[in-house]
Amino acid sequence: MKTVTKIILISSLWITAVNSGTLGVLDTDLRLQMAHAWWTGTEEVQVSPDYQLKVRGDIQAGVIGTGGKRYIAYEQGQSLLMLPGDWLGTQLHNFFPNLPSKIVRNLTVSFLIFIPLNVAVVVACFWLLRLFDFEERVAGLTSITLLLGTTVLHYAQVHQHNNQLLLLAIIGYASALAYVRTQRPRFVFISGLALGGAVLIRITSLIHALTVALFLIGCLAYQNRDKLKLIKTVGLWIIGFIPFTLLGRIFDYIRYGSVLATGKRVEKQQLDTDPMWVGLPDLPNNYPLINNPVEGIIGALLSPAKSIFIYDPLLLPALTLGILLWRKLSPFMQWYLVTGVLNLGLHLVAYSRFVFWHGDHAWAARYHVTSVHLLLIPLLALFIQHLLSAKMLKAWLMRGILAIAILAQIASVTMPMNLEIYQKKVGMPGTRFDARLAQRLNNIVCLIDGSFSEGCVDMNPEKKGFVEHLNHIYFFPFHLREKAVENPELLKLSQILLIFWIVVVTLAIGTTLWFCYVG
Repeated sequence: MKTVTKIILISSLWITAVNSGTLGVLDTDLRLQMAHAWWTGTEEVQVSPDYQLKVRGDIQAGVIGTGGKRYIAYEQGQSLLMLPGDWLGTQLHNFFPNLPSKIVRNLTVSFLIFIPLNVAVVVACFWLLRLFDFEERVAGLTSITLLLGTTVLHYAQVHQHNNQLLLLAIIGYASALAYVRTQRPRFVFISGLALGGAVLIRITSLIHALTVALFLIGCLAYQNRDKLKLIKTVGLWIIGFIPFTLLGRIFDYIRYGSVLATGKRVEKQQLDTDPMWVGLPDLPNNYPLINNPVEGIIGALLSPAKSIFIYDPLLLPALTLGILLWRKLSPFMQWYLVTGVLNLGLHLVAYSRFVFWHGDHAWAARYHVTSVHLLLIPLLALFIQHLLSAKMLKAWLMRGILAIAILAQIASVTMPMNLEIYQKKVGMPGTRFDARLAQRLNNIVCLIDGSFSEGCVDMNPEKKGFVEHLNHIYFFPFHLREKAVENPELLKLSQILLIFWIVVVTLAIGTTLWFCYVG
């Protein structure tokens, strides 16, 4: 069996095992709502009459677009990705009329759209590492480590668009390097096309586009001093970049009446003029860009609640190893790491003034983790390469670091991501320093022993009602069992799926160990 086949199998099993059967977050629910509205001809914005607006710019209320129609102020890329799954889920609901339509649509999108996309991230990582001349076994092990040992795993469960952006950015880098290696023009076009797709998903992916373009230019300049060839290559990359970028501008023209408009820009312009916000408190001038930039940068780097070094424990040792081995790295890898650091730095600056620099209700600093993942790919390969040849104490130390990283990621997907945020809001014991990863480990133990610590939900009966709906295992059969309280039809299904889930987890563990120790 080929290595790429093995990693497809292993990653498919793990991503299926951690899937919650939901989209995981309101943002993605709203993007699915957009997709559903497009093909059904219904309204994007569907606010219940009972829904209480609490703040200007509430995303669920949308913005006023052309013709006075209200639109959800998000980019359209992820909605386009989900649209086929939404259509199929709606058709499948006809065969399962006892299940709510929304649940069937969510399940279809979660399993048939996002699992393949997340598996593709692992495969793309493998391709990039092979282009960097890592041995096939090292590339395979690193690709699985990227999934299980970094926050890629969390965003394979919670379907914010991080992993889709990661996939497109990796394809962009790998295609650029493939062109440098093979001189086949189609790879340049594919690289630009992938980054155009990333911009269609999130407008700030222009940063990814910039760093991939710089990587391509730097590699070509190192390889060949032919300026005319460089200009032609960059021109072809731009041609590839245009289609999806232009599609986004067409979408926004239709929605907001200008090719220069974006949903967030329109939202900001309407904070004081939209009649929907009458009676709500005013927001500060320049909202949402009101944050102290230092707080936004330092917070993403060092804060207990969001630090990229805490939520991705492999980052610091991998960076250290990269610095120590810098002179031994190929020029292409050195330039990749330079552009990777630039990518992270630009994201830190770009979001530093944003009021939600931390990503709001999300695990880790979600606006920055994709940059971290890109930076980690070759560094993890160096880490794995050295681990395979390490002896005695060094080997055990590296295995220990890897085990801690995997434990942190497994903890991140075991319970709903918002649990610790809600605990902080209601002032439960143990939340003072907002060390959410430590709280998560405590909460997992509390599921087994409800009296383990003062921070256990069961030890706080006066606050239990605010967080109880999040205090459970989040894997699909367990989450479905929680939903069965509202819909008894789901109980029998959850019991059947639990058996299937146990088989999948057993296979995931078994195939991973087999791949690591047998090959």
